Amino acid sequence: MERNLPGLTQTQLADIHWALLQTIERSTGHNGQVSYVRSTFLPGQSRCICIFESTSRELVRQVNETAPVPFTRIEPALDFNFEEVRQ
Repeated sequence: MERNLPGLTQTQLADIHWALLQTIERSTGHNGQVSYVRSTFLPGQSRCICIFESTSRELVRQVNETAPVPFTRIEPALDFNFEEVRQ
């Protein structure tokens, strides 16, 4: 998931993280089908990449809209760990 968040402070990023975690925890209908993994913020671009694990894009959308945390788009992603690739 990508977000455009101009002027975001570290405190505001922490607030977003907390809101997402709390929304997932309160969402009884998801039953572990969506989890928030991490965020990477690029302050020079006002861009934030948030990583979720989920059974569907729609669940990720619902969590972010419920939080409410603005987002630009939701896209599938592949995560590569350099150490895993070298083995």
